Amino acid sequence: MKFTPEIRKAIYAAVAGLVPLLVIAGIVTGEQSQQILSSVAAALAFFASVMAVKNTESNNPEGEFVDPEYEDVTEGVQPPHIPGV
Repeated sequence: MKFTPEIRKAIYAAVAGLVPLLVIAGIVTGEQSQQILSSVAAALAFFASVMAVKNTESNNPEGEFVDPEYEDVTEGVQPPHIPGV
């Protein structure tokens, strides 16, 4: 499963909405709710980091990210002359 920004946002919203209900119902305490929210945020941040590393690796031997859709249209083009500069 890919934890895209939209999916992470939905998970945050679901947990942020569910945890207060659990507190109101007396199932968890206020302190426990903070721990739950912190744990979910940490887990999603971890998965986001793993995805970032996985999605930025390339076959480039220098390790530099190369956007496959990027086309350098400035190669061989002289910069414009700005009078007074």
